[in-house]
Amino acid sequence: MQPPALSACSDSRADGTRFATSKAMALHADPLRTARAPPEPRPTLLDARHMQRGSSLVELMIGLMILAVLSSLAMPGVASLTRSYYLRSAADDVVYAASLARNQAAANRRAYGLFFEGLDGAGAGLKVRVHQGADTTCASTAPGGGALQMYQADWTIGNALNYPAIAIVAYAPGEMTNSAVWVCFKPDGRVLRADLSLPFSPPAGSLFGAGDIVVELQRVEANGLVVGNRLQVQIGYNGTARITFGRDTSKLQGAAQ
Repeated sequence: MQPPALSACSDSRADGTRFATSKAMALHADPLRTARAPPEPRPTLLDARHMQRGSSLVELMIGLMILAVLSSLAMPGVASLTRSYYLRSAADDVVYAASLARNQAAANRRAYGLFFEGLDGAGAGLKVRVHQGADTTCASTAPGGGALQMYQADWTIGNALNYPAIAIVAYAPGEMTNSAVWVCFKPDGRVLRADLSLPFSPPAGSLFGAGDIVVELQRVEANGLVVGNRLQVQIGYNGTARITFGRDTSKLQGAAQ
């Protein structure tokens, strides 16, 4: 006996329930409903550019206003930074001049003179020079006496490099104002008064060592007005030079403010 034929679209369970088989569903499926839709094309770079929204005039004006406000806030800081840069450069020149005189005196076994112009307050600004002496005496470093100029740094108003002017606004000891007095570096490392071949006067206080020299620098405008921060250059009796700040030079003997 042959088994009864099964229906193409149904199947029977023992409990009499019927369910559609996967084969029958596949046979009767609607091909339009099961067909996979083609993928949507990706936008190209040209399409992306077209999708970008342009800035309006109002947005552009707002951006310019914000930029102007930020620039105005930054300008004072930039000006102060510029003044500090040139002030530090002038102080570095003084340190370099002192170091040059000290090293060359020891190497060449000759005296070297260090000259400051502009010790009369703001004036026309600072000028520092180094002269090589003919021998070991301080007198041989005098200008016009056969001494050879080795170095010059010009920070006066209207200098050749068109740098802002830097002035000596304070100094110690007081005898440095005498035109016959300049700094003499001896081959043995000592720093002396050139006119007496003796150490400079000791300070009245304890801020600096005996025989030290101090010059205080500040930016000076074309009208003679000094502005900005101050820096001090200290030259020790042993010839070493360094930059300091914040010390009250008015407490030193002969210091001028």
